[in-house]
Amino acid sequence: MSFLRSVSLVASSFVFLSGAVEASVLIERLEASVNASFVLLSDVVEFRKTLGLRSQLDPLFSGTSLASKGGAASDREIVAFLVDERLITEQFAVQDAEVEQEINSIQAGNRISRDALKGALKEQGFSFEQYFELIRASLSKRNLIDRDIRTKVHISEDDIKNHFYNQLPRNASLRYRLKVVHVDTGNYKSPDFAKDQAMKLLQDIRGGESFEDVAKRASDGATAESGGDLGFLSDDEISPLFQTKAKELKVGQISDVFGNTRAGFFILKLADIRSGQEDQLQKRRDKISAQLTTTEYQRQIALWLERERDKAYIRYAQEGK
Repeated sequence: MSFLRSVSLVASSFVFLSGAVEASVLIERLEASVNASFVLLSDVVEFRKTLGLRSQLDPLFSGTSLASKGGAASDREIVAFLVDERLITEQFAVQDAEVEQEINSIQAGNRISRDALKGALKEQGFSFEQYFELIRASLSKRNLIDRDIRTKVHISEDDIKNHFYNQLPRNASLRYRLKVVHVDTGNYKSPDFAKDQAMKLLQDIRGGESFEDVAKRASDGATAESGGDLGFLSDDEISPLFQTKAKELKVGQISDVFGNTRAGFFILKLADIRSGQEDQLQKRRDKISAQLTTTEYQRQIALWLERERDKAYIRYAQEGK
């Protein structure tokens, strides 16, 4: 009951009365509630005041659409960002002592005293208290990244190649290294039995057995002993039956079962691609990897926030108005 009472009091806005003349001045307003915490109008105002400092400290702010808009961002956009921030700081709470330790580390790394730090902040128009709280929020977000997100982000060589080749012109000359598992309908009493066998082999691959091992033990094709490897093929050299599937796949991907009763049923793997521009790929590898890593971190953080929003009690004060 006391919790509901506190919500009601905050939501009603505070009013200042001056002398005998009743002049109502809004000094606070509830913008959103997040579980047991609030986002207030003053938080939005503070956010706008500290945009420049946040850009330097907040690992989840720079690069966002909100950061690009800066002061032009709407209050609604800022409130949504602060709601997400509350979800993170609730899950990864940071105590004052941890903030002090981080600031001491920053000072030591930059060989600057506390007074000098405060002076530098003042020159930029910020207080030490604002800096302290933004360091707290940034530590919470770093803890989210370190404890929950980092292990889910892995950029492979195949990811880098796929990004590179997807940026090439559509008329670029590509060679595809294909591997195939072939189930010959002539080896089974009916085409349906052959297709069922192909489906079982696909399940084995998706269940963890390597494509190459499945090809060696079960493929009816001539390349079974080499793990189904057809080598590098140009567009002109790829079987018409394989062309569409090959172009749909990314490097490292496995197709579904396809084929017909005459040719048999197939599972295709795109093992690699060559374009004649491998030297450019090598030069751009690190940049592509960094770009993909950033994108994947953002995706994983968005998924984390989506899950937490589903579990949390969130209410925006302006809903339905």
